[in-house]
Amino acid sequence: MATTSISASTTSPGERPAARPWRLSGASYKAALTAHILGSVGWFGAAVLVAFCAIYSAATSDTTTVRAMLRVVEAAPWLTVPLGLVAGGTGLILSIGTKWGIVRHFWVVAKIIITIVLLVTDPLLIARGAHDAAASGDAASTLFGPIFAHAVLLAVATLLSTFKPKGLTPYGRRVAAR
Repeated sequence: MATTSISASTTSPGERPAARPWRLSGASYKAALTAHILGSVGWFGAAVLVAFCAIYSAATSDTTTVRAMLRVVEAAPWLTVPLGLVAGGTGLILSIGTKWGIVRHFWVVAKIIITIVLLVTDPLLIARGAHDAAASGDAASTLFGPIFAHAVLLAVATLLSTFKPKGLTPYGRRVAAR
């Protein structure tokens, strides 16, 4: 069973203890991190597969293959959105349960924004564009921008997690000053 710990604070008699944030530790941290990595890697892999299908649909002259590849792109949100929700949800758990916080560091805020943008644009922009292109039987070059942007943004999110660039948000500076 996963365990969590809450840091104890020392107080003087009659003083209320300072509120300490909830922290992940031990098995619960490792479980959340593993789920986050698996969800994120799966999401990136699905984005690469969608890009491959779009490229292949544009490279072939077989209309049946074009439609099939575009149908895969159209159906992809049924996989990518749940993977994105797993990655985003476990990312929130990790940010709340670790020293990074949700809005203390710019790189965490950037990852949250990237996640929200991709979760919204995947079904609304890419799936609809792929549906229209498949219905017409023509590989839609208008899909290339959003599809490749998704893969690039997921790579940027990975780089942010790996390098954790310095930079506190105004809220993070206030917390650090306390």
